[in-house]
Amino acid sequence: MNSQNPSSAEVEDGTRANEVRGAVRSTLQLGGSLMVTYAIALGIRALMPRYLGPEAFGYFNWSEAFAATFFVATNLGLETYIRKEVPVRPEHASDFFGTTMLLRLAMTLILMVALALVLHHTGEPPEVQHLVQWFALAQSLIVVNASMAALLHSKGKVAGLSVSNVITKIVWGGGLALMAALGVGIQWLAVPMVASEAVKLVISWRLAKVHLGLKFRIDITATKKVMKACLPFFLTAAALACNGRTDMSLLGKLASKEEVGWYGGAFSIAGLTFLISPIFGWVLMPMMSRAASRSPQELSHLTRRSLEGVLAFTVPVMMAMVLGADLWVRLMCGPGFEPAALPLRVLSPIFVMAYVTMVSSIWLTMSNKEWWVTLAATMGAVVNPLLNLALIPFFYGRIGPSGGATATALSMFFTEVIVTVLFLSRMGRNSFDRRSLVMVAKTAVVCVVCVALDRFLAGSVAAWPRLGLTASTYVVGVLVTGAIRPAELLQVVRMARQRGNPAPSEVVVTATPTV
Repeated sequence: MNSQNPSSAEVEDGTRANEVRGAVRSTLQLGGSLMVTYAIALGIRALMPRYLGPEAFGYFNWSEAFAATFFVATNLGLETYIRKEVPVRPEHASDFFGTTMLLRLAMTLILMVALALVLHHTGEPPEVQHLVQWFALAQSLIVVNASMAALLHSKGKVAGLSVSNVITKIVWGGGLALMAALGVGIQWLAVPMVASEAVKLVISWRLAKVHLGLKFRIDITATKKVMKACLPFFLTAAALACNGRTDMSLLGKLASKEEVGWYGGAFSIAGLTFLISPIFGWVLMPMMSRAASRSPQELSHLTRRSLEGVLAFTVPVMMAMVLGADLWVRLMCGPGFEPAALPLRVLSPIFVMAYVTMVSSIWLTMSNKEWWVTLAATMGAVVNPLLNLALIPFFYGRIGPSGGATATALSMFFTEVIVTVLFLSRMGRNSFDRRSLVMVAKTAVVCVVCVALDRFLAGSVAAWPRLGLTASTYVVGVLVTGAIRPAELLQVVRMARQRGNPAPSEVVVTATPTV
C-alpha cells in the first residue's frame, strides 16, 4: 500500500531544518542590530577615555563595576532558567514572572539603601557616590531587561527586540555624547544608561505580552519551585559577575584609579571581541534546549560544531588584538593610555577561552550538570580575587605604569584557564571530535606563522601595513589548510535566504512509497 503521509522521522527532520533556519534568521536579525549597537558603543568607547582622561575614566569604570557587584543578588539565576525551560513550554513564563518582578523590586530598594550607607562610610568623593548610585539603578533595570529578552529569545521572536536594541543604544550613546559636549560632571554620566534601560523595559514588556501572552500574576507556590530550580544558575551568575567585577574594585583599592583607567581602556577594547556573545543566549541556548529534548547525540553534535564556529571567529580577532595592541590603544583611547597596551595583550586570549566556556556551560546545563558549572564558576570567583591580592602589590610599581593593570589581567587569564580546563574535562569527547581537533591544530600552526611574520617585519615595515600583511597571511593560511571551510559558510548563507518558517505539521516532504 502506497502512502503519501510523511513518517515521524521525516517530520522530525523537517522540524530540525525549520529550527535551524529560524535560528539562522534570528542570528542575522540580532546580528544586524548588534552591528549597529556596537558601532555606537565603539564611538562611545573612543569618546569616554578622551573626555575623562585616565584617572576620571578609572573612577567611571570602578563605579560601574562596584554597582554591578553590589546588585549581583538580583539576578536570581532566572535568565538561564528561562532559556532552558521556556523554549519547550512558553506558557510557563507567566507562572513566575509577576512574583519575581516584585521580589526584585523589594531587593532593589533594600540594596539601594545599603549601597548608600556603604558609600558614605568608604570616603569616596560625593560625585563618585552619586555616579555609583545611578549605575546601581541602571543595573537593576539591566537585570530585568535580561530576563525579558530571554523570554523573547526563547520564543524565537527577535525582530522587535532587534529594533529595541538599536533604539535604546541610540538613547544611551546620544545621551553620553550630549553630556560630554555640555561638559557635565562625572556624577551624571550614568543617567543615559538609566534612561535607555527604562525605554527598553517598556518595549520588551509590550513585545512579551504580544508574542508570549505574558501575564503579570502572583503565584508564590510556582515561584518557589522556580527559585529552587534557579539556585545553581543564580550561584553561577553571581560567581561570574563577581569574577568579572571585583578585579576593578580591588585594583582601585590596591593600586590607583589611574591603573583602573588603563585596565578599563584595555578591557573595553578587548571586550569588542564579545561582539557575538549575546547570540549564545539569544539563539544558541534555546536551540540547544530543543536539541537536548530530542537526544544527547544531537546536543553533542551541535555543541562541537558551535565550538568550531566560536574558534573560527575569536582566534583571528584575538590575533589582531595581540599584534596590534599599541595601534588599538592609540586609536580607541588616545593620549595618556599608552600603558594599556600590555594588559590588552594579556587580556586578548581570555576571550577565546570565554567563548569556549560559554558553549561548554550550555552543554552542561542542558545535560542537567548545572551544578558542575556552578562549581567551576565559584572556583573562578575565589581564585581571581586571591590572584589579584597576590599579584597587584607585586607588579604595581615594579614594571612601571600599568603594572597593577597587567597584574589584574594576568589574574583573569589564569582564572579563565582553570575554568576552561574544568569545563572541557567534564565534557570529555562531547566537546571536540577528530574534525574539530584537526581544525584547532591547523589554526594554531597558522597563528605561529603569523606571529613569526610580525616579528620578522617589525622595525622594517610600519605598524598598519604590517598588521594588514599578517591578517592577509592568516586568511590565506586558514583557507589553504582547510581550517575554515568556505562551502559550509555558503551553506549557512543559503539557509538564511530561505523564507518562511513553517510549523512541523506543514513541512513538505517527499514520502517514499511503502508497502
